[in-house]
Amino acid sequence: MKTMETPCIHVCQLSPEGLCTGCHRTIAEITGWSGFTAAERHRIMSELHRRRTTKATGMENA
Repeated sequence: MKTMETPCIHVCQLSPEGLCTGCHRTIAEITGWSGFTAAERHRIMSELHRRRTTKATGMENA
C-alpha cells in the first residue's frame, strides 16, 4: 500500500487567518485531503511554500 503524501507536521492549530500554523492548509484542505486526487493534493502542496513565505514576511496584509 502506497503512503499518501501530506504536508502535515503534527502542529495542528488554526491561525486567525484560517490556516494551520504547521502545514499552512485551510480547514477545507485538511478535512478533504484524503478525498482529493493526487493532482489536487500536488496543486495544494505547490501553493504551501508561497503561503509560508507570505506569512513569514508579513505580506499577508499587503
